[in-house]
Amino acid sequence: MNTELKIGGALKRRFTYQNVAFDFHLLREDRKTLSATVFPSQALVVKAPSVAGDERIHDFLRRKFRWILKQQRYFAQFRAQRGKRFVSGESFRYRGRSYKLLVRKDASNERVSLQHGTLTVFTTARKHSTSTGELITAWYMDRANRVFSERLSDCCRLFDHGEIPGFMVKRMIRRWGSYSQKTNRIILNHELIKASSRHIDYVIIHELCHVTHRKHGRPFYDLLASKLPEWEKLKTELELSLLG
Repeated sequence: MNTELKIGGALKRRFTYQNVAFDFHLLREDRKTLSATVFPSQALVVKAPSVAGDERIHDFLRRKFRWILKQQRYFAQFRAQRGKRFVSGESFRYRGRSYKLLVRKDASNERVSLQHGTLTVFTTARKHSTSTGELITAWYMDRANRVFSERLSDCCRLFDHGEIPGFMVKRMIRRWGSYSQKTNRIILNHELIKASSRHIDYVIIHELCHVTHRKHGRPFYDLLASKLPEWEKLKTELELSLLG
C-alpha cells in the first residue's frame, strides 16, 4: 500500500487483493478499532487508530474484502443511471440520509412530505416527472433556508462575533460556501441540505472563521481547529459523500 494523495485529512491509498485493486481513503484517529465505510459515490474510507501499522490495515481490508466489493457494486447500479428521475422508487438524499420517492396524484393540493422514511410528492399534474422535479427542488430550497438558519444560529455561539452574519442559499458549483466581509453575509451551497448536520456545521464554522481571517493562512486554520478539531475529517467525508 503506497500513499498517493492527501485529500482533506485523509491519505489516499491503493489496496490489491486477489488480483483486484481499489483505492481507499485512510483517516487516522484516536480510536482502538478499524472501521470501513463505503459511500454512495463508491468511495471507501477506512478509519484506523493513529498507531495502526500498514500490516494491520492490510489484514483488516482483506477480511472486509468481499463486503467492500458487495457495497461498491450495490451503489454502482444507482450511479449508472444518468441523473435523477423524478419517479416513484428513485432515492433522494436529505440531511445525510437517503429516502425513497413516492409520487401520488392529488387533485387539490400539491405538496412534499417526508414521513416514515419516505419522501412523498403530491402533484396535480398529469405528467408527474416535470412537476415532481419542480416541487422537490422548491422543497429542498425551503428546507435549506430553515435548516441553515438554525445551524448558523447554533454555530455562532462558538464565536464572539457581535453580530450574527446574514446568509443566503445559492446554487454553487465549486464551493460549499463563501463569506462576504462587505455585506457580512454567508452564502451556502444548496446541495449542503443533502449532508448531515455535522457536515453542514463544518461549512458554516469554516465561513464564520473568515469573519476574523479573510485568507486561508495559518491563523485561519488555527482558529478553525480550535472551534472544530475534526474539521479535516469532516471535510473529507463531505467531499466523498456528495462529490466522490
